[in-house]
Amino acid sequence: MRAPFDIFKDQALRFVQFLPEELDYYQQKIEYREIPKKGIILNEGEVENYIYFVVEGVVRVFFQGEKREICVDFGFPNQLVCSFISFQTRRASALTIQAITPVKYLQIHRDDVEAFHAVSKNSERMGRLAVEILYANKLKREMSLLSLSAEENYLLMLRRHPEIAQNVPVKDLATYLGIHPESLSRIRKKIHRTNLE
Repeated sequence: MRAPFDIFKDQALRFVQFLPEELDYYQQKIEYREIPKKGIILNEGEVENYIYFVVEGVVRVFFQGEKREICVDFGFPNQLVCSFISFQTRRASALTIQAITPVKYLQIHRDDVEAFHAVSKNSERMGRLAVEILYANKLKREMSLLSLSAEENYLLMLRRHPEIAQNVPVKDLATYLGIHPESLSRIRKKIHRTNLE
């Protein structure tokens, strides 16, 4: 496996042409972490102090509903994840971030991000682009949930992240799609039958 920071660097350089000294700053401030399956990265009620970059594995972002946990997002390799509202407002997070599989990730503290934004236009640009991408992804998800059937949304997720079928529990996928696990099981069986024909 390539060095985790090199994976992050390659992704960052797709958006911003950082100077070598700017990349050195990130390399000094970014911390590498590993967490086992079902390990908690952030608990509901804690203030989010980090932005996470998933190197390997899958995480889920969820909140506790009245009767069940409701999954609002997943983090796959090469994606940023955090409880963004808590990160920005400095209030307790309503969300929990948990590993679905063993996860390798990088994290950078909010203070380090803010300090670097103050002196680096490239860092500030990267932060702005990250927020824009997060917002665009959320808007796309909302539009697809409102305009596509559950089956169409599931197929769309499979096209984007084929590993989801093996790595993400049905209950998490179902709440993410806004349906009951039994409904998702029927959809999966139907797709399986169709693929066999």
